[in-house]
Amino acid sequence: MQKDELIARLDVPMKFQMVANSTAIIESSDLDINDLLEISFHKKKEIAFRAAWMLEYMMIHQPAQFSLYVKELLKLLPSQKNHSAMRHYTKIIALLTAKNADPVYKELAKAIDFEPVIEVLFTWLIDTEMLVATKVHCMQALANLVPRYDWIKDDLLQTVDYLTDIESIAFFARAKMVKKQLKKQDK
Repeated sequence: MQKDELIARLDVPMKFQMVANSTAIIESSDLDINDLLEISFHKKKEIAFRAAWMLEYMMIHQPAQFSLYVKELLKLLPSQKNHSAMRHYTKIIALLTAKNADPVYKELAKAIDFEPVIEVLFTWLIDTEMLVATKVHCMQALANLVPRYDWIKDDLLQTVDYLTDIESIAFFARAKMVKKQLKKQDK
């Protein structure tokens, strides 16, 4: 599918059909993931959000294909300013670094220097304007990276403790899970 056609299809109000419509586009088209990455920065926030959602969907459902673009997504991460798209970018990173990640991603993650990503994740985690879902995915991705970058643990625990008092119940629930995950890693 050509990029202009994809933008036009993502620009149509989808209301309750967004998931079905976006999934149909993915399943019926030969999408260029580079185009989706570019569109996830579109000036119309709804188009950018839908493109980012599609990236997440492809990451989960088409790992062999999507894995070829992970490094590009990580390179683009600091430039993402659309809060709705940030949510999907950070979820992709949390899934990529998860203990139960697809074997394709586990192998790929071994070769990635996550230091620049870690800095962005901490920055977004403490940003008072950031969506709670994005913060939760940042927190999870950082916790997932502790076995490889042990210095993250103390900084993450301090940050989570500080944020727990000022964030929502949704944040608190994930913070509890992350603390439990970090305790298990001590054993």
